[in-house]
Amino acid sequence: MTNISIFGTSSDVGKSTITFVIAKIIQDLGYSVAPFKAQNVSNNAHVCDDGSEIGIAQYFQAQVLKIKTSYHLNPILLKSGKNSMASLILEGKAIHNIDVRSYYKNLDNLKPIVDKAYEYLNSKYDCLVCEGAGSPVELNLMTKDLSNIYIASKYNTKIILVANIQKGGVFASIYGVYNLLPKKLQKKYNRCDNK
Repeated sequence: MTNISIFGTSSDVGKSTITFVIAKIIQDLGYSVAPFKAQNVSNNAHVCDDGSEIGIAQYFQAQVLKIKTSYHLNPILLKSGKNSMASLILEGKAIHNIDVRSYYKNLDNLKPIVDKAYEYLNSKYDCLVCEGAGSPVELNLMTKDLSNIYIASKYNTKIILVANIQKGGVFASIYGVYNLLPKKLQKKYNRCDNK
């Protein structure tokens, strides 16, 4: 079964909810499934079964699916602080406070952490439902985006785009996200086969 990426037209459009709903449907069809979010920015976190810490959304998604929780579900967590600083939590453990510029400068060093967690879960489950972060087409962040573009490109996931009509401009948002995506990823929307 092909893994799935849940993209959004922006933050707060329902990606977390759609992630666990789709994961639960897949589970109810008889497949083993886990949620995954490569990098999360959230001050709301929860302690896992293995003693590590992950974002509350991934913890809740795992609870819905009744699977064990571990840092693999959310290997990078940033808790925002004052003056562009954040607490960096890698593989469920608080490392240190870091400013945003330093975080992005060291992004290539974080990719192996994401890959290790993703590949571990991928070896244990039939399907991963990978929640994106914000919008995948923030042009200043696309090359620094671990949760959307990186996962979908490297692991060839199918893409579902989530939008919220209550925010207004939903059709323009959908059109804009689709047309600003790299061409390779645009094709992920068009194919509906089971390959």
